[in-house]
Amino acid sequence: MNLINKKTNIDNFLLIFFSIYPIAILIGNYAINLFILIIGSFFFFKLIRKKEKIDINKKVFFLLIFFFISLCINLFFSDNIHLSYQRVVKIFFIIFFVLSFDYLIKNYFQNLNNIFKVWSIIFLIVIFDLFIEFLIGNNLFGQTSIMPGRLGSFTGEESVIGGFFFGFCLIFLSFIYKKNQDIKLNIFIALSLIIISFLIGERANFIKTLLAIIIYIFLVYRVSLKIKFFSFILIICLIYPIFSSLNSDFKWRYTQDIKLILNENGLKNYLDNSNYGAHRNVAKEIFLDNPMFGVGIKNFRFESAKEKYNDLEHKYNDRRVSNHPHELYYEFLSETGIFGLVCFLIFIISSIFISLKNYIIEKNIYQLSGIIFICISILPIIPTGAFLSTMTSSIFWINYAIMIGFNKIK
Repeated sequence: MNLINKKTNIDNFLLIFFSIYPIAILIGNYAINLFILIIGSFFFFKLIRKKEKIDINKKVFFLLIFFFISLCINLFFSDNIHLSYQRVVKIFFIIFFVLSFDYLIKNYFQNLNNIFKVWSIIFLIVIFDLFIEFLIGNNLFGQTSIMPGRLGSFTGEESVIGGFFFGFCLIFLSFIYKKNQDIKLNIFIALSLIIISFLIGERANFIKTLLAIIIYIFLVYRVSLKIKFFSFILIICLIYPIFSSLNSDFKWRYTQDIKLILNENGLKNYLDNSNYGAHRNVAKEIFLDNPMFGVGIKNFRFESAKEKYNDLEHKYNDRRVSNHPHELYYEFLSETGIFGLVCFLIFIISSIFISLKNYIIEKNIYQLSGIIFICISILPIIPTGAFLSTMTSSIFWINYAIMIGFNKIK
């Protein structure tokens, strides 16, 4: 039987592929792109067949199309269009990837719990795997991080498990809270996730996870402020002895930069004495040379290596070359210019505003988890992965889909 001749077959495929989507993220870029291509293509095909009426959130659809068109326009000003177009094409499939999750929420609401259940099981397996690696030095498959003081879990030498953990921790907390609203249990689990994120050793993702869980606890758990306050005092009391007992590589990762930041003019000193500062410094110069449209998506890696930036004033200017500037706004300014950044901000702020309005009425905690994730993901200063890269975008867009998917269609 042809799998795409009947509505139920496509829908079942979508439900299955979304259920195991976190596994694709753990496998790596090839699997992620394959899943996005399959899901996006299936739903695009479903829309154009017109054999059934499919309601989609038109506001969200037009916002996604607006962002996609802005990236298409940027292609005409890219220094190397061959580097840029692949990521822009992927956004086309991401549009229908996001809309397909929106469709499942509105038409198969009863199946969502099964999806979140599978995600939570995968998340628990990752937690167990992290503990194994922390205790014996390698995970269940014998993989280990090549970076001292960090855990890699199933991402191995890539060592990007912190981003995965940040991306799914609030979804996991929401699933647990839906199942059991015992406040003591939920706070214990939330604080445990903070400790696990700390042990992973990815400082930026730990900060994001910490902020996300703190905001989530204060907005979701119905308990007095005094108990919430003492909960965070407890987490500090637990982290300190754990930190004291860890190896020197781990301590070094968490202390070297914090000492700089806590001094007078801390952030400036940190950027003046780190590779991140060198990346942002050259990104600023690239933007000033190409203020309106930047040098093109994915072109920072080559532009930053050009000889004209050899004499920039920065202690680590010789380390300025990187795949991306490690900060969202420097990335958009250097690669897409003012035009690209303004279009992105219109897209993302409008999406958050629409979702917040709906959450205030509906109080869906899964939607809240998506809103919190997206808001923290666009904070300035904190180092980030490349926004349109495969790994970073795969986690961003699934949370974006959750954020907008629960919006009611008027």
